[in-house]
Amino acid sequence: MKREPLVVMKNVGLTYHSDAGETRAVGGLSLTLKRGDILGIVGPSGSGKTTLLSMVAGILAPTEGEITVAGETPAQAKDKCGYMLQKDELFPWLTIMQNVMLGAKVKKLKDKRGYAEELLDKYGLAAYADRYPPDLSGGMRQRVALIRTLVPSPDILLLDEPFGALDFQTRVLVVDDVRAIIKNEGKSALFVTHDISEAISMCDVLAVLSARPAKVKKFIDLSPLAYLSPMARRDDARFSGYYDEVWRSLEFKKEDLL
Repeated sequence: MKREPLVVMKNVGLTYHSDAGETRAVGGLSLTLKRGDILGIVGPSGSGKTTLLSMVAGILAPTEGEITVAGETPAQAKDKCGYMLQKDELFPWLTIMQNVMLGAKVKKLKDKRGYAEELLDKYGLAAYADRYPPDLSGGMRQRVALIRTLVPSPDILLLDEPFGALDFQTRVLVVDDVRAIIKNEGKSALFVTHDISEAISMCDVLAVLSARPAKVKKFIDLSPLAYLSPMARRDDARFSGYYDEVWRSLEFKKEDLL
């Protein structure tokens, strides 16, 4: 069955202007996020991965090309996107329930508490609803941050290195949790990471970016691993082949960064 495109970027470019001159961060980039997919974005440091999320979220406007989000401009579709940052950004003086409800409160969405309670219960956090963030482990806090992003019911999740602040062992475990939650809740996601193993274990398809100005060098289809959990993918015999393919695609010359 053909799945609808949720995010479409066509020949997108972005140039920053400053007193020092122009910096072309993105140039001629095209990609499509289909409903139900987790599309990973990997690339060299400084290649504009976070910039792409900012354009989809409507925070930055492209200087070239076109972006549509669920058939609308990013500005029109801003409520259809939920943004999850590297750090959980939970307020330590608010309870877990108060933190989870924060996005809905800011957007003045009513009748969301029942959904928040349902998500906390479904993902093993109901007993902590009246506790505070310092009482939770790093992995639990990240689940809370994802639930907070889900409560306003966005169609698309924008995940900007959401596991970057966690230690390696916790990251490996939390990736399992987060992929399962995204799939269980029927969401679609753009997932930025610099970690190749994490990208392969988490995503349905990868977009490998070039050095700045960023464009997509290659798409890598991970659908043959779709039935496996992130942890199981790491143990699969095909994992190393995908890793090598991504690594080779990321290779670039030093002068490309100058």
